[in-house]
Amino acid sequence: MFNKMNLFTSFILPHQGYEKAYVQVKDLAELKTTLEDKLQEYNEQKQIMDLVLFNDAMEHIVRICRILDFPTGSALLVGVGGSGKQSLSKISAFILGFDI
Repeated sequence: MFNKMNLFTSFILPHQGYEKAYVQVKDLAELKTTLEDKLQEYNEQKQIMDLVLFNDAMEHIVRICRILDFPTGSALLVGVGGSGKQSLSKISAFILGFDI
């Protein structure tokens, strides 16, 4: 029961060329491919970000994107220094099209 992913996002379909819609992430491989493409696009347009996309990092990006996608969305990211809070926030904002 708890092994089933419960992630929803709105940035996978536009990446595939479809209209923006809020859908469930059914495959982590598809999510990883999308995020790797977005990271490569970020590295071409902005400064180079050497980011390792492991499962927890991908889940955090999806959550941050969901929060930022709301008009009044805000989040408090808590963790030790060097844990990736700023990097994940930057890539999430880039994915959603915010000018950072």
